[in-house]
Amino acid sequence: MKEQQNISWLAASLAAKLGEAPDVAVVLGSGWAERADGLLDGIERFDLNDFENWPLPRVQGHAPELRLGKLQDTRVLLCGGRVHAYEGYTAAEIVRPVRAMIEWGVKNFILLNAAGSTSESYPPGTLMALADHLNMGLPNPLTGPNTPTGQITFVDLVDLYDPTWRAALTATCTDVKTGIYAGMLGPSYETPAEVAMVAQLGGHAVGMSTIPEAIAAKAAGARVLAISMMTNLAAGVGGSRPNHQEVLDTAAEHGKRASEVLKCAVLAAAAE
Repeated sequence: MKEQQNISWLAASLAAKLGEAPDVAVVLGSGWAERADGLLDGIERFDLNDFENWPLPRVQGHAPELRLGKLQDTRVLLCGGRVHAYEGYTAAEIVRPVRAMIEWGVKNFILLNAAGSTSESYPPGTLMALADHLNMGLPNPLTGPNTPTGQITFVDLVDLYDPTWRAALTATCTDVKTGIYAGMLGPSYETPAEVAMVAQLGGHAVGMSTIPEAIAAKAAGARVLAISMMTNLAAGVGGSRPNHQEVLDTAAEHGKRASEVLKCAVLAAAAE
């Protein structure tokens, strides 16, 4: 019950400071914050330090800030400050912001991340809408200690990443590929052998986030769209040796198209 109190306090704090819940909430991954900055009109900014119980990031590229504004007639919340299991956070803490936003009234989530590509056919700069995932070490927020009430939850994850929303996006942005995302614990990058295994299992991208938030959102009844930006070739692909600066640099280089695709994704949610 303690975690449910944390969620409810955070939801109440969001309502008190931001008012009515937005139509779409966007969780920003590494390098996405700058790309999204010019997306909205009438932006209001809120420091995450002002929200009790919001876990704060310790990683470069995850600015602790909320930005609320409008894209045409759609109210959108951009959420910086994602936290990860490799920082020492539990699954309950990782997904607390998503659960609080759902309690506040958010029904649509776009989850963004930076990922390594397992194939040269998905080169750096490629944008990929997730069709499914392989969880290869990230904590599941539905285990008893990580649920709001402490009760184990069983959830059907078929169509976890909403196929109608994804189809609307890829119909408009035809350069956006679809694929399978593999989630690793990190923070070390994957070994070449691990990348080869993921590719053999059908995974197109490897990363260290997104999956816990997607599962929690689905379990609470929200819709989820997730998009990876391929910021590097994963270890061993084309001789790659990944590093975090490469991730940030590639995100900056391909930022204009990423912003355009994010705009299409938001409008696709609003059109349904």
